[in-house]
Amino acid sequence: MRGKHEGTGLPLLAVRHLSIGIQTNHTYLKKNREKSKKKWEYRLAVEDISFQINPEEIVGIVGESGCGKTLTALSIPGLLPEGVGITGGTIQFNGTELRGLSQRELCRIRGNEISMVFQEPMTSLNPLLKIGRQIAEPLALHGWKNKRQVHDEVLEIMGKVGLPEPERLIDAYPHQLSGGMRQRVMIALAVVCKPKLLIADEPTTALDVTIQAQILQLMKRINQVLGTSILFISHDLAVISRLCDRVLVMYAGKFVEEGTVRSVFNHPVHEYTKGLIGSMPSKAQKGKALVSIPGKVPSIQEKRFGCPFAPRCLRAEAWCFAAFPERRVLDDDHQVCCVWATAPVVT
Repeated sequence: MRGKHEGTGLPLLAVRHLSIGIQTNHTYLKKNREKSKKKWEYRLAVEDISFQINPEEIVGIVGESGCGKTLTALSIPGLLPEGVGITGGTIQFNGTELRGLSQRELCRIRGNEISMVFQEPMTSLNPLLKIGRQIAEPLALHGWKNKRQVHDEVLEIMGKVGLPEPERLIDAYPHQLSGGMRQRVMIALAVVCKPKLLIADEPTTALDVTIQAQILQLMKRINQVLGTSILFISHDLAVISRLCDRVLVMYAGKFVEEGTVRSVFNHPVHEYTKGLIGSMPSKAQKGKALVSIPGKVPSIQEKRFGCPFAPRCLRAEAWCFAAFPERRVLDDDHQVCCVWATAPVVT
């Protein structure tokens, strides 16, 4: 797939055939008649997904809760929780394969080249530490020794993310700030080392509409001024449409449609994408009932055959339940996994 920054060369991030599993139970395998080895069984929460992010590009992943968006994001810097693991695929960042790196090697990348912003800052910030010290921590971890330089850098980044009176707020505690200001602190903490890739996992969900718009403008400015690529995770298509260059539509651990925001939003092809867009309120739909997608996202405990959306799709036929549809290219910027798409199959 080509993005708007393709001409810059290789992608910054290339994820290929990634699968992520959740441990369910284990069996013991006999070894040399004396010892036994524990073997975990996994249920796939993310299955065989591929995507890339180009330098200075903003890519969004959108889908309902439980579809695998957050696990995909956490897998990139190696932050998957205990009991969850990558079962297949590759993750290449800036030409380096991240799978297989030691924790020490990953720590050199986290915060410095890849950073994350999480949904709820009150669970991410330390309530006992002043925000200035927390923003300074990535700098100290990545080799900044001069305290004066660290202090000046912290004040500068606080100003850049729109925190008022940085000299005063640097000594404040998280509980003394509003929700929007705490989220700005989280963003400052994430970009203080000027990373190449920023992963934002639903950072605007708990904010009111006005503050949400300000955070999106800040994300856009970080992308333009610092040249930082952004992977933005959200269940809100309106947010994705305002911020992102390209969008990946995810359902039950698979990407079902992808392309530029303009192409996917103006000409959705997959029935799931159509349902998501149809559920968005707009002036054109004033006074009309919003689209409601019947059913729910399947649990990873359920055995799935064919297209995972087939049980909820009003157009589903017998072949939709037989095998997952092959990816079809509609044009250079738009791809979809649906048997109803009239386009050549990607080989």
